[in-house]
Amino acid sequence: MYSELKNFSYALLNYHLWYELAQSKIRARFNRTILGPFWEILGSFVLLFLLAFLWSKLWKKDFLDFFSYLFIGFTLWRIILSSVTDANGLFSHTYNSLLKNVSLHPFILCIASSYKNIVTLLLNMPIIFFVLVINGEFYFSSLIYFFIFMILFFISNICVTFIFSILCLRFRDLEHTISVFFGILFFFTPIIWSIDQLGDKVFLIQPNILYHYVEFFRSGLKNGYVDLNTILIVSLFTFFLTIFSIFLSKKFKNKINYWVD
Repeated sequence: MYSELKNFSYALLNYHLWYELAQSKIRARFNRTILGPFWEILGSFVLLFLLAFLWSKLWKKDFLDFFSYLFIGFTLWRIILSSVTDANGLFSHTYNSLLKNVSLHPFILCIASSYKNIVTLLLNMPIIFFVLVINGEFYFSSLIYFFIFMILFFISNICVTFIFSILCLRFRDLEHTISVFFGILFFFTPIIWSIDQLGDKVFLIQPNILYHYVEFFRSGLKNGYVDLNTILIVSLFTFFLTIFSIFLSKKFKNKINYWVD
């Protein structure tokens, strides 16, 4: 386990490699476009602006407050979903040929994939901060919570990417199963609805780990504080994901090349 923890640390420190891998994927995806990844941000902004306008009227909520709530939550969810989608085919499709021909630790590829999605999240932040400032919800403590969240989320993202990549490489049916599961989970996570709508049944949402990640991100930015219970759950789950991914790496990393077609 200790040797794999060292490999994980070395992979993180080898930023030149995973940075270039991530940049190459970003360039390839948005090649010959003028706005590049800003097309996705602009599209989401317009869609959520219209949805917030409609739902704020239906649910009798303040438009700016609900728009910031919706935009922050949906932005993080889109990054989570993109990370999971990338992970499902990371070893079996995206880096299939690279794994066959180049000797490198799989953690490098997972970090590159996670970093690519983190960049997309950061590109959304100017809009989020702008909306928060207009709505009078920007606090200095928001930056502190945002910084803490980004560290925990980046590590969690890497580990989840590695876990799903390994599982989907070994069991190809999981690639579709996971996508369907997350499609359903979207409606059971307070992204487009608020937790206060559950009334006295708030306890039903507590087992949903993704709720705590979204709540950490959104509450830290909007309110300048995060419930201690949420902080502990996200921190402990990040630790668990790290240990589990290191265990999987120790057990299966030498078998990956045999599983790749």
